[in-house]
Amino acid sequence: MRFSFYLFWNFLKSFALILIGSVLVFVIIDFVGNIKMWLLRGMGQVAEYYLNYLPYIVYLVSPVAIMLTAIASVGAMARHLEISAMYGAGRSPFRVLLPVLASGVAITGLLLVIGEMLLPDANYRRLEITETRIEQRKNPRIKEKHQFVYIGSDHSDWYFKYYNGITKKGDRMSLVVQDNGKPIARYDAKNIEWNDTSWVLFDGWARYFSLDGNMSAYKFQKMDIGKQTSVLPEDIINERQSHEEMGIRQISRRIEILRRSGEDTKKMETQMHFKYSGPMTALVTLIIALSLSHKYKRGGSLSQQFGVGIILTFSYYIVIRVGVQMGENGILEPWLGAWIGHIIYGTVGLAMLLRSFRL
Repeated sequence: MRFSFYLFWNFLKSFALILIGSVLVFVIIDFVGNIKMWLLRGMGQVAEYYLNYLPYIVYLVSPVAIMLTAIASVGAMARHLEISAMYGAGRSPFRVLLPVLASGVAITGLLLVIGEMLLPDANYRRLEITETRIEQRKNPRIKEKHQFVYIGSDHSDWYFKYYNGITKKGDRMSLVVQDNGKPIARYDAKNIEWNDTSWVLFDGWARYFSLDGNMSAYKFQKMDIGKQTSVLPEDIINERQSHEEMGIRQISRRIEILRRSGEDTKKMETQMHFKYSGPMTALVTLIIALSLSHKYKRGGSLSQQFGVGIILTFSYYIVIRVGVQMGENGILEPWLGAWIGHIIYGTVGLAMLLRSFRL
């Protein structure tokens, strides 16, 4: 029990130090690469940018940090024969390494939470800073549209002559509300706007259709149609166009909207599945690193283990990227494109670890 706690604490302490060092190196390189831009800005913008960038940096460097940690901490203990002593005392390799594997599972779960709870809003604010305030250009993630039709999830049909996603206002719009495929109401208005809870129409006509074919119509100056439709402003124009700015629910809703519009959804579907599969990179790299480092080998050195680990980790990253691209392009099914890299290297890593247990 004491050895398990010692191994667990030694691993977490090393991981924290390596992670902090990796984040600092990442920030310094990024800052130096954009030094000309930052010299023209205030320190407040710089601090705000990197504060919002921090969760994404942690998400990116954690798999490499966990690989380096496993080789450095577990490999060093193996070279000092501490782990070999536990094997000689009758403990199985799996039992000895269980605290480290449990740490890997916990870190993977934490990355999943970060990716869903923190990253979307942090990435949105970060891109808002770079694309709007720093580069001083119109934000391409917020659009204006002219003369377009939108089909709502509640089977409502919308037509806009103009709609602004920033102000959430439109001009010359028509809305047809249906029930089981039959129109029950139509609204035509000169202006429409979102008032934080519902849509409000101005200066228009409301027409209602009964089942017996009769129609009633009247003119209005202002009408709230919140009870007539469940469509939200982000359904019509979503200011978060990038998957990096959206969580799983937002991506899923975006996919539904794209499907109703007849657009290709493979890219968004692949990215939605990758939201689940991405954090698995940390656990897979840990398994590979443990297979290389938990046993002492004469003639082997930590530098060799680092070299092999880095080669496998970066080739793993390449396969992940290729799989995602194939899923987005329709060559593979979206779920397979998001998971294929993890399936291949997870299988390789487990085979390497089990083989090292038998040697």
